[in-house]
Amino acid sequence: MLSPKDIYERVSSHLLMQRAVSEDDNGSCRLRSPEGRKCAIGSLLRDDLYQPALEGVGISYYRHAQDGDLLRALFASNVNAYDPNIIDLLIELEQVHDDSDVTEWPHLLAALGRRHAFV
Repeated sequence: MLSPKDIYERVSSHLLMQRAVSEDDNGSCRLRSPEGRKCAIGSLLRDDLYQPALEGVGISYYRHAQDGDLLRALFASNVNAYDPNIIDLLIELEQVHDDSDVTEWPHLLAALGRRHAFV
């Protein structure tokens, strides 16, 4: 399984390279957009495990849920989303993607990395 630091580094690298939000035509954030973009969580899913049916339920829902298709897909992608600490990290990373302007991402991701002692 990927360590928390590995997850942080993979998602940070992806978001900083993509430099765009993954969203649908209505402006709703999506794991995978029609243009091929990926959100923080979507970037962790193996391509062969992604399904449109995974869309629509944000990762924060799983803070209290015991199981679900997205958790199973993440686990199969080497992300132990059953671990509450991993879920909390995923929620923080998703909030950067969903709730912040792209220009703020470098600063917010660096601050998140310092808070978790990844950098």
